[in-house]
Amino acid sequence: MAIAAAIILLFLSGWVNDYPWGWLLILGLGLGYWYWRRSPAPTEVKAPRPTLHPQLLEKQLADTRSLLQELPIERQASLQATYSHLQQRLDSPGVEVCVLGQSAYVVNQVYHTVATLPLDSCTLQQQTLATVPQADLVLLTVTGALNASEFEMLRVLQAGHYHVFVVWYPEMVQERDRPKGALCDRVAVHLQQQLQQLQINQEQLIPFVPHNPQALTAALVHCLTKERTNLVLAGTYRRAQQLHQQAQAALNHYRQERATPIIERYQWLAATATAVNPLPLLDLVMAGGLLVRLTWELGQIYQRSFYLADAEPLAKELLRLMVQLGAVELGTQSLGQWLKGNSLTYLAGSCLQGATAAYVLRLSGLSLIHYFETAPQTKSLPLVARLQQSLRWAQQQVGRSPLQTLGHSLGLPSA
Repeated sequence: MAIAAAIILLFLSGWVNDYPWGWLLILGLGLGYWYWRRSPAPTEVKAPRPTLHPQLLEKQLADTRSLLQELPIERQASLQATYSHLQQRLDSPGVEVCVLGQSAYVVNQVYHTVATLPLDSCTLQQQTLATVPQADLVLLTVTGALNASEFEMLRVLQAGHYHVFVVWYPEMVQERDRPKGALCDRVAVHLQQQLQQLQINQEQLIPFVPHNPQALTAALVHCLTKERTNLVLAGTYRRAQQLHQQAQAALNHYRQERATPIIERYQWLAATATAVNPLPLLDLVMAGGLLVRLTWELGQIYQRSFYLADAEPLAKELLRLMVQLGAVELGTQSLGQWLKGNSLTYLAGSCLQGATAAYVLRLSGLSLIHYFETAPQTKSLPLVARLQQSLRWAQQQVGRSPLQTLGHSLGLPSA
């Protein structure tokens, strides 16, 4: 602001006109002000990760148990075994350690070194960067500055509350580039800067020397002595989250198996009633309560505790969105109604309206299934937005043509 005021005063005083080089001074002041304005603001320090508590794990296991109880006994056997193992794991002092990295040679060197260390109640595994490991403690081996894959893996591990040690093997740098010690120092500084971006402490960077692994030994012994309980808690929580996802997927599949016959039954009811009834399609669907009863029956499968009267507003809103988004074309209904008004084209009109009715009920059923399955993840969205998402998803499954839906119901191949 001071610079801008100075420039204005210079103009007002006529100083620029008296001294031609004054324009250069003004230009220099302007460039300096622009450079000062574009300099980056200080980087904000991110809040530390929340601490895991046993109560969080207990809640996760309780939610998973409620899902398993809805499954038939024959479908929950393997999931129940994993659930029981997780419950017992907190009472066990065992810690699973994973050594992973892109260099198989370095991974093997670190693995065999750790296997010889006096670590109580530890099991070892080695792995590449292909998948996120199932472990309580991760040793990520690197041979220099982090590349894109290693940086992304560290980011994923941090987000998953893994306890990570970055084990740097400097001898690989020396063997490859034949540098002086100064290059290793520069690599170490670069590594520390990269880890700082990921909020990884400097103590978690360990130089590894195969014939003298004192630094790695000290770090592991200290971690397993002070953090064993937290390591097991975090590892168990991650496994509990994965089990919950597996149980939810199994339950969704089981519910879909139960819901499919119900949707097909209402499809044929709507198609039959529309073919022989003079009422317009949408009036018939709502007046006969077909969509309302379908909403209620699917709600019972998905453990939605509402009465039949409570299902009516949801069904009406879904039908309104179908018309608004063009899922049900009013022109098709009018054409079917007109064809039924002529004795020669009555059969064609009945088939067209019947196919449209079946399409409406099938599209509604799939939309409701998607709505009930995704409701816990989209609670922040309004009802209309959630129904729109579900309706668009259902349209991708059944297509946009009532005749396609009729052919699917009859088992005919699609064009």
